[in-house]
Amino acid sequence: MKSKGELRNLIKLSQNLYLKQNLIQLMNILYYPAIELREILVNKYEENPFLEIENMDFDELPEDIDFEDIEDGNSGGFLESFIKEEKKFKDYLEEQLILFDFDEVENKIAKYLIWNIDERGLLKINLNEIEKDLNIKKEKILKVLNILKNELHPPGVLAFNEKESILIQLLRNKLIKKNEIDEWEKVIDKYLKNEEIEEKYFKKLSKVYIYPTKIFEKSLIMYISPELYLEKEDGSLKVVYNNSIIPKVKFNINLYNNMKSRIFELTKEEREFFKNKVKDAKDLIYLISEREEKILKVANFLIERQKDFFLNNGYLESITLKEIARELKISISTVSRILNEKYIETPKGVFPLKFFLGKEKLKKGVFGTKIKMIIKELIDKENKEKPLSDSEIAKILNEKGIFIKRRTVAKYREELKIPPKNKRKTK
Repeated sequence: MKSKGELRNLIKLSQNLYLKQNLIQLMNILYYPAIELREILVNKYEENPFLEIENMDFDELPEDIDFEDIEDGNSGGFLESFIKEEKKFKDYLEEQLILFDFDEVENKIAKYLIWNIDERGLLKINLNEIEKDLNIKKEKILKVLNILKNELHPPGVLAFNEKESILIQLLRNKLIKKNEIDEWEKVIDKYLKNEEIEEKYFKKLSKVYIYPTKIFEKSLIMYISPELYLEKEDGSLKVVYNNSIIPKVKFNINLYNNMKSRIFELTKEEREFFKNKVKDAKDLIYLISEREEKILKVANFLIERQKDFFLNNGYLESITLKEIARELKISISTVSRILNEKYIETPKGVFPLKFFLGKEKLKKGVFGTKIKMIIKELIDKENKEKPLSDSEIAKILNEKGIFIKRRTVAKYREELKIPPKNKRKTK
């Protein structure tokens, strides 16, 4: 029989483990873009009877977007540029390395692996080649590779082939269990050969992609349905969460009460199922709430710091991840996860939250986006009888401390689909 002290320690250990598991789940949920979180919630709803989703009739986002069809406005041209210049798949993967506690050698391995994937997101070299190129033991390489396969977004990236990519996605999305891998390998072989498979398998396979880059491409369109809105009223700014983009998840209290009232009629296995599903449902609802709270917290901080940009057409202030983490008392890795693929609609257009870190924490493409905004504003306000030439715009920008050449102005103007001076002139 255990002593009271042993029991207390056991309870304390169990509580710590529970909190740690919850924290890991929250970190994963924070990282998901809204488009993927929606799909995950629907999957959870289908497998857990204690979950209810209120707005199940939300429309699916389109698979592809023709930028030519986007109406010209504040956000069209420069947002397209942001996506084209900023969102390179390998860069996107490398940015995530901040989330891992890798030493110098492990970081070197991780970067090498990322930069040796093909256009589908699969690893195109084998372990022997990597070992030879890096002169690092295979065991060390395999350790890093397995961590990345289990944690990097999108799931399935760095797999050696299509079958492994699909398996990783099924496991990480909790569509299958590890003890089902052998069974699913045979199913996936048939699936990839376009052979007939049972409906129960096809239903799960329809929720994943053969190639992980498809998940990445799909996430690029998320700016159409931003998670956040910025409201501007009487000189003040307020960030509002877009509750229509993420389905409202509720606990099915009626089913819970019904099951509880006849708990003694259930078998041991049914009671265990009941207990686990109730816990999973409550955990998920709590984590979704925490996710919304933390995203709003970071977004409000960024918008408050960039008030001059919105209220006075000023410049973006440079903000670091470390600064946000210190001010809000959350970890740098949490901030990084929150900023991943989260978008906000503002009076000036739709932006990724990363945009508001300022130019020093973003790549050249984003600073180019800011310049395009200024060029567009100058042309919008110009005298149409005497429109500005590219040289005149370059001179105005130079006076503002932005030193770019006339041909760069011309390039940005063309990307904004704004005609040259002689075609803008009106009599």
